[in-house]
Amino acid sequence: MFYSVSLFHFRKTAFAVALAMVMLASACSQRQKKPVSYDDQAAKGLVRHAIGFDLEKHDDFMLLHLIRHYNDRQDTLTYVMQEKNALIPIEYSDYEKITIPVRRIALLHSSYLSFFDFCGSLDHIAAISEARYVYNEKIYQEVQSGALPEVGYGETLDKERLLEAGIDLVLTIGFPNSPDRNGELLRELGIPVLVFSDWQETTLPGRAEWVKAIAALVGKLDEAEKKFMTIEQKYDSLSMLVSGATGLPTVICNLPFKGNWYMPGGNSYVANMLKDAGADYIFDDNNETGGVPLDFEVVYAKGLGAEYWINPDFANSVDEILAKDERLRDFEAIKTGKIFNNNRRLKRGEVNDYWESGLINPHLILADLISIFHPELLPGHELHYYKKIGS
Repeated sequence: MFYSVSLFHFRKTAFAVALAMVMLASACSQRQKKPVSYDDQAAKGLVRHAIGFDLEKHDDFMLLHLIRHYNDRQDTLTYVMQEKNALIPIEYSDYEKITIPVRRIALLHSSYLSFFDFCGSLDHIAAISEARYVYNEKIYQEVQSGALPEVGYGETLDKERLLEAGIDLVLTIGFPNSPDRNGELLRELGIPVLVFSDWQETTLPGRAEWVKAIAALVGKLDEAEKKFMTIEQKYDSLSMLVSGATGLPTVICNLPFKGNWYMPGGNSYVANMLKDAGADYIFDDNNETGGVPLDFEVVYAKGLGAEYWINPDFANSVDEILAKDERLRDFEAIKTGKIFNNNRRLKRGEVNDYWESGLINPHLILADLISIFHPELLPGHELHYYKKIGS
């Protein structure tokens, strides 16, 4: 995920699987109109790839629409982002207000560090959760020195410490069909909470575009938009490079877990990135955006001859893959050694930069995959996030 929609630290195996199971209800097609209740024309041009949020820019304020369509019902939460003392039209008086730029943000999902870094706004982070999963060395060292408070997560969230830190806003991630009890309590304490759902995007650029929501919060939207356009151009150029490729190699993903083998849905950002990289994803036959649980026998029958195998969980060797199930030895990719994992950039044994800086560098991920599937198109390319799995 760039998937498993472990996404970002969803790659912790049990957590990733649990998340994938509930994501099955999300079958939002990339080509579907966004399920919004506002005039989409007003935001035209600000958000071009993402389906989970939108930005509406007005003279004295902005509207941030967070579009939730991973639960049983679809809805849109709208926030008014205004500079201090700005006058807001009365029709927006019932929306939750966020004064921008937001100075002190509690970040409860460390993958978004890459967005703050992209905007040059790491100093806006005033508290963080689960620092052991932080790849950014500056932030990690600030936590270790005590300069940046660690506030826990979920049931361990330290609300008193958030109040003591003078937090203006909490940024977290949404889970399908799960109550947001911490969010409700924080709002009662007067702390706005934004719940992101970038993991449900259908493309890598769609995930990366969430940086604009961060940029709007910290007052860096114009600068971020210019930088993001460069990323778009690089991604598009790479996609065009592959557009005429023939003999598309077949690909499977991930590893079996407790009787099921979760494959990315055919409209997930993993499936679409494989298309963009010139590969033939063999389970690209549905409109799911989340993980699809398949019986081992189904993957065995259909994927046995797949030429490539990517993202096999945390595996660093073929032996680690075979430890999951000895029958995996029969797969063609095992026999030919065409197995690549996205864990080249690790720190402290378990922290994977793929789920952090990879979020804002879709072009680097795409370049790696093109180099893997069509090495003749990018001669001399050195893999950035991926590595070949040894025997």
